[in-house]
Amino acid sequence: PLAVKLSGLLPLFIPPFILSLSLQTLLGRGGTLGQWFAHLGDFDPASWGLSGVVIIEALHYFPMVLAAILLTTIPSSHQAAESACLGTRWSRLFTRVFLPTSLPGLVLGMAMTFLKVLDDLATPLSLGVTNLLAPQAFFRVSTYGAQDPLASLMAIQMFVVSGLAWTAAIAFFGQRTWPRLSYVTPHGSAAPAPDRGRWLILFSGMAALYAAGYSGTILMSLAQHWSYSALPDSFVLTHYLRVIDAEKGSFLNTLLFCGFAAIVDVAAGILVALAIEKSTPSRKKWLSWASAGLLSIPGVSLAIAYLQFFNETSLVLSNTPLDTGALLLPLAFSIRGLPFAILACRIALQSLPKNQMDAAAVSGRRPWSILSRIILPSMSGHLLVALVLCFGVAAVDLSTAMLLVPSESKATVSYSLYLHMQTTTGRGTASALAILFIAAVTSLLVAFAALMRPHGTNAGRNTG
Repeated sequence: PLAVKLSGLLPLFIPPFILSLSLQTLLGRGGTLGQWFAHLGDFDPASWGLSGVVIIEALHYFPMVLAAILLTTIPSSHQAAESACLGTRWSRLFTRVFLPTSLPGLVLGMAMTFLKVLDDLATPLSLGVTNLLAPQAFFRVSTYGAQDPLASLMAIQMFVVSGLAWTAAIAFFGQRTWPRLSYVTPHGSAAPAPDRGRWLILFSGMAALYAAGYSGTILMSLAQHWSYSALPDSFVLTHYLRVIDAEKGSFLNTLLFCGFAAIVDVAAGILVALAIEKSTPSRKKWLSWASAGLLSIPGVSLAIAYLQFFNETSLVLSNTPLDTGALLLPLAFSIRGLPFAILACRIALQSLPKNQMDAAAVSGRRPWSILSRIILPSMSGHLLVALVLCFGVAAVDLSTAMLLVPSESKATVSYSLYLHMQTTTGRGTASALAILFIAAVTSLLVAFAALMRPHGTNAGRNTG
């Protein structure tokens, strides 16, 4: 079910506050459903408070939990269990077979969801919820500066809580290593025939659910005027044309900052992956978990730490303060994407054709020739996947951008989208930008799928 697995990765690359504002457009007093059900009460998510944050985050990250289960569960184990338990009631089959085999992926998905929600800054602010650590730390920095002691304390609290959550996930796995990725078929084994009907129903249901959730953004991006009516008065493409004309700078900033961060991630990922692969088996396990533990670093805490550490520090040649320039932003982005780069680079190294390399060395080939003709072609697909993943993670990182972007002219697409959404006159432009953003993310995932398929035979033998 490759389509289901890839759709589960979408929450990693789309800010959840887009879903929040889409539902506010639909369910608010002036929205489509808000008009229809006004006699039943107020359904605007902005009036739900903390419950609204929980509901929207759960809806947004549910596909990621599903993808974690699918990516860490070996399909043949389910099929063998089903064959051995023919005639067993579904409830017993679920508790005795499916839940135990899916539990590692479930815990991994829950841990990642907890870390992402703890670090989410834009969604609570879009709903008017400020009594959370991330918004409070943001307000303290915005009001009193990054040197504020209370902001530092909140940053440390977020780091400790996220670290404890990740440690609990590691403790659950116990002696297990990082879960095996099963998006490819293991080498030398036949691929189990998928139940296409079941997966088609699941994928269609998920697509319909999220298309309905984001329909408010779609309608707003096409609306010329929409106020207290079931549907917009008229549909135009003005907002898309305005985005193409006015947001060239944010697209360029995203390409520069996130592209630089992705390149740094891949370069560092290769070095770290080499160190892990050459270590002893016991050290390899702990190094794998430590590199994956970078996921537990909250973006808000990282941004505050950067602002404090580089305070009154200037570049040598230009004498420009680091905390007022845009250099800190790609450096912070690179920390956030490094775990994905390390994972992809480890798979790339493990997929190298050792027999061909040994044969080339015996035949007298020079190291440069082996590198250019065997190693780089074998790793190119995986490294390109690492670039795509790291670029996407950086492009959606709002928590870091909201604290480290020195001015609106240096804003990335996701931050520019958030700024537009905060104005009543910019909702249409922001919605058009959000739709283009989602389309770009979808294109990246399609490219990701295209890159995975040719390397399935070699990569399937590897672990993350």
